[in-house]
Amino acid sequence: MPRSWWLLSTAVLVACNGCMQAPVKHTVRKVTTEDDRSDTEKAVDTATRAAAQAKEDFETRLKASLTEMEEEIERLREKGYALKDEAKTRWKEKMADLEAKQKVARDKLDEVRKSTADAWVHVEKGAQAAWEDVREALQQASKEF
Repeated sequence: MPRSWWLLSTAVLVACNGCMQAPVKHTVRKVTTEDDRSDTEKAVDTATRAAAQAKEDFETRLKASLTEMEEEIERLREKGYALKDEAKTRWKEKMADLEAKQKVARDKLDEVRKSTADAWVHVEKGAQAAWEDVREALQQASKEF
């Protein structure tokens, strides 16, 4: 028994000796101006791509919303043909106001389309405000007629 114990102990020591790792040498690499420039270029490229995607998504949503609103305006236009007297006069005023706001919203959509990916964020607020204006006018006109 003592002999097998001695063999087992030796086998364990030999096996563990191969498991030891050599110490890792840590080297400190200095960051160069070129490293900074490369990292900055990557960050700018990523930001530009993200802005372009956000612009495209916003443009798609705005275009779809305006298309839906134009369909609703057309339905209101058809309802207005049957109106008489004072109701017809109010309807004409509301439609003129609605069409003017719709034109502003279309113009803002064109601005978004023409803007660069970097500059579109500035245009977005105006386009969003124009869209809200048309939406509110459309809701009011729909309730009234």
